[in-house]
Amino acid sequence: MSLDTTHDPLEIDRENARLAAIGLGIWLAITAAVIMLLLQFGPALSGIFV
Repeated sequence: MSLDTTHDPLEIDRENARLAAIGLGIWLAITAAVIMLLLQFGPALSGIFV
């Protein structure tokens, strides 16, 4: 590991924030899709188990 390399903490924070925002967006999209599927097919799915 080289000690003479410079790094910008602000750039690292921006990258981490960008990755967190992307992850949150994907999580929200998957959650919304699952909710929509449950609302759409909920009665059919519950009929399988009842």
